[in-house]
This record gives sequence, C-alpha cells and structure tokens, in this order.
Amino acid sequence: GVLSTWPDITVYSRQQQVDLLLSGMVDKARRQLGLFRVLLIIISTIILALIIYTLTLDKLHDIAMLKLMGARNSVIAGLILQQSLLIGALGYGLAYWLGGYAFPRFPRLVVIETADLIQLAAIVLGISLLASVVGIAKAMRVEPNKVLA
Repeated sequence: GVLSTWPDITVYSRQQQVDLLLSGMVDKARRQLGLFRVLLIIISTIILALIIYTLTLDKLHDIAMLKLMGARNSVIAGLILQQSLLIGALGYGLAYWLGGYAFPRFPRLVVIETADLIQLAAIVLGISLLASVVGIAKAMRVEPNKVLA
C-alpha cells in the first residue's frame, strides 16, 4: 500500500519477484549452459565420426575381403554400427562412473535425476548412430577387387 506510492521504491508481489529472478540471472545462466551442451554434442558427434571413419579406413582391406567372400553390405554396415554403439556405450559408462566419483567432491550440490540419465543415453545413442553413417558410407564404396590389387 503506502510503500508503492513512494517514487524511489518499487514494490513487487511474490510472483513478480519469482518471475524477475527466473527471467534474469537464472535464465541467462540456463541459456548459456544450453548453448554449452549443444556445442558439446556437436563436437562429440564430429569426434566420434572421425574415430569411426579412421577405424573404417584402417579396415578397408578387410572389408574388401569380406565383400569378395560374399558378405552382404548389411553385415558390414552392422559391424561398423556395432563398433560405434560400443564406443558410445563405453563413453556413457565412463561418464557415469566419473560423475559418480566427481560430483560428491564438487563445491556445490550436483543433482542428476533418472530422467537426465535417460536423456543423456538417448543423446549418446543418437550421436553413435549419426557418427556411424560416415564409416558405413565409406565401407559401402569399397570395391571387392581392391583386395586383389
């Protein structure tokens, strides 16, 4: 009442105070963390794709041999996909283990909920699937007669 009539004072209701806090510093920090997450996902995808591509390049002779022996493209693609998923699963497991070890030692409380873990697993699965595409594409272009040269 009386305070709101003073020219140098602004009075906020409880809901207005909450909205002001959430739309101010908290929202800015949330958006910065979101951008950081997106960048990490993009960089992780690129790194995993390069690893799978390099591993596929190392096996081009073996892939050509498999094709010469009559292996279907789906079998070869499945092997590369399995390799990518295994690398993703190992990365997820390592991150889970390191998080369990490191988070209790942080100066602030870090709360990881089950929904966060499921979301992270889905992201890792998506990264693994997307990264395997590059290796699979390279493996499909290998000619079986390359092994004879």
